Amino acid sequence: MVFRGQYDCTMDDKGRIKMPASLRKQFPAEDGNRFMVAKDIEDCLVIYPIKTWEKQEALLSKLNPFNLKHQQFINAITVGLTEVEMDNADRFLVGKSLMKYLGNGKEIVLKGKFDRVQVWDAGKYEQYTQGNISNIQTLADEAATHLDTLNGEKEK
Repeated sequence: MVFRGQYDCTMDDKGRIKMPASLRKQFPAEDGNRFMVAKDIEDCLVIYPIKTWEKQEALLSKLNPFNLKHQQFINAITVGLTEVEMDNADRFLVGKSLMKYLGNGKEIVLKGKFDRVQVWDAGKYEQYTQGNISNIQTLADEAATHLDTLNGEKEK
């Protein structure tokens, strides 16, 4: 499953965001209207389909339980982790523990990112993308180096 697209949305006073129909259709039918929401490593929230989150959990469980940095990372990546269900109006509620990461704005961006959907405060997203665009050559060089390394490992 791959999520594609960027959608401008509004969050109401209760913290509910309406999932655009074209994005909702990209979620796996077997999950019904349920998914997981957590803090992302970027300055936003992230929506994981249930099976995608289960894969994340399996990966995180391989980290060393006696390594403090590993445990701090697990705790950071699961901040506010909540199972959410869309209501009959295709809205989902951002819990209070996660609301602070979206700021006080009502304008929200939902952005498909491979196997997950990011939830951004529109103002933060604009600043973030402008910073990346101005630095795109450096980012591209680093990504290309990593991909070259991966390709080199496959050839061995």
